[in-house]
Amino acid sequence: MIIDHRFSALRIFPVFLLHVLLLALLALPASDACGLPFFDSLPKFKIRVSEDRKLQDWLREQLEEQRKGNSALKAYHDPLDVARYERGTLEKLLRSRGYYDGRVRQTVNDGEILYRVVPGPVYRIKSLSISMPEHLRAGFPGVGLQVGDPLEAQKVQDDVSTIETYLGEHACLLNVEVDYKATVIHSEHAARLEYRVAPSPEVHIGEIYMEGLETVRESYLRKRLNIEPGDCFSRRKLDAARLRLLRTNLIAGINSEVSEPDNGIVNVTFLLIERNHRTIRLGVGYTSDEGAGLSAGWEHRNVLGRGEKIEVETRFNEVKQLLKGALIVPRFFRDDQDFSFTAEASNEERDSYAAESITVGGLVSRRHTRNRTFSVGTELKFSEVQEEGEQKENYSLLSFPLGVKIDTTDNLLDARRGATAALEVKPYLDLKGSGTRFVKNTLVMTGYLTAEEWRFDPTLAVRVKAGSISGIDNLDIPADERFYAGGGGSVRGYAYQALGPRRLLEPKNPGDPPRLSDPIGGRGLSEISLEGRFRFTETWGGVFFLDGGNAYEEPRPSFDDLYWGAGFGVRYMTSFAPLRFDIAFPLEKRKGLDDSDYQVYVSLGQAF
Repeated sequence: MIIDHRFSALRIFPVFLLHVLLLALLALPASDACGLPFFDSLPKFKIRVSEDRKLQDWLREQLEEQRKGNSALKAYHDPLDVARYERGTLEKLLRSRGYYDGRVRQTVNDGEILYRVVPGPVYRIKSLSISMPEHLRAGFPGVGLQVGDPLEAQKVQDDVSTIETYLGEHACLLNVEVDYKATVIHSEHAARLEYRVAPSPEVHIGEIYMEGLETVRESYLRKRLNIEPGDCFSRRKLDAARLRLLRTNLIAGINSEVSEPDNGIVNVTFLLIERNHRTIRLGVGYTSDEGAGLSAGWEHRNVLGRGEKIEVETRFNEVKQLLKGALIVPRFFRDDQDFSFTAEASNEERDSYAAESITVGGLVSRRHTRNRTFSVGTELKFSEVQEEGEQKENYSLLSFPLGVKIDTTDNLLDARRGATAALEVKPYLDLKGSGTRFVKNTLVMTGYLTAEEWRFDPTLAVRVKAGSISGIDNLDIPADERFYAGGGGSVRGYAYQALGPRRLLEPKNPGDPPRLSDPIGGRGLSEISLEGRFRFTETWGGVFFLDGGNAYEEPRPSFDDLYWGAGFGVRYMTSFAPLRFDIAFPLEKRKGLDDSDYQVYVSLGQAF
């Protein structure tokens, strides 16, 4: 018989409401929070533009944005001084939209500033010309502004960028320099606008040289340039080539030099500084359920001179010891494809099972788009597993992992915006002839949203995980391949792998009631985590979190009968990743089970 303790989600509503209130309080915009003593804000303001609500709203938004990043305003404490300073800002904003006769008056009453804006007539473009060599005009689509349009500064700059982009892609100019001249005619409320392309010779690329290489193969880097002798010269192509070289992770710095033109030919020299290819890592961590842990790693990112990487990693704590090695070959037969070979040996001493295993495998990953990656591989795992009260079982599991991942996040270890979705389908076959066959499916999704305009840069982070194993009964699956819930990467507040179905065991002494086994794992898994992250300074931050999860005997994830844990933590931002310290509390201590009052987690990187 299998017993599964479950807990109503209604119990978590008070804690969730507290989280929402804290997020709302700390995330108040500065203009709405000035009544709180720990918010240092500028005086409130209002802007009135008669008969032009759209311009009024735009000026207010722009002034609010200016206040966030203007260090000069910090020197003013008197609202009158702030008003005089911001009046000049508003007048500049009016001119940027074509209101060259605009006037601003300011008054201060009870510490609040009122700006009365009289924009006057908008100045419109009377004539527009583009000074460009005739042979370059063929195919030029033109600019966005037209005669009769308002003279708006941002649109003028956009047109300059349009011309520069066109010349960079369709001309061979040694230098692309575009500027403009706007002549304002006050008597007519108009302006003459002229875009001007500076004279420059047209040249082609001659020889391409690389200097500064020591161990990286030059032939490997040349394939990354995507430029060849005889190509039309383009500064944009050089910038793109430098970026591709940096993305190999083999180069720390790049400069390029272009020779003087000789008969329409220029030579290009890339001055390269190789990155240090070797790294040694040492780390420590602690969790209440697994105790203290040590980790060490060594990495070489240029073993054969073409960016091949070798990684060796070892981790030790009271319940698990692991040694892992990997060889990663970038651009495996294709520029958008990588190959990795891994080998791993591990030993686990869990409450519910003990397992020793050796795993080897290979995986090919292909980047379908910038954010989407597909993978396919094969893996062979030899293991010896012994469950509580059972005999040892030996397995030789052959699997064929298939995966797809979409990742739009901005940072691997401390994401602040974007989302991820990763699906893995992993069929297993036992080569020992036991008939053990099953398919393990796992889906993990995360999302991150940061309100940079709010105090403390609050980030809302969400993680959802679901798993299902099909094709075999629960207890016929090797114990170390089943799903478990609880712990630092799952439901904080409960011990590692403490959640999920259990079995009724015979009593140790006659007359005693039956006892529950340790968690046996399941074929279904559901997890959800919510975090509110804050940055108080450049180096210190904090987090409130709520985790829920459970494992199930049946292969059907469910999100309506989860166990919940909540807590808070501190983050110290290192140059590499945040150092995190979390303390979590179970929201229901289960009867008859040894749930702790709290759990502590110390590690590197965000929880997800």
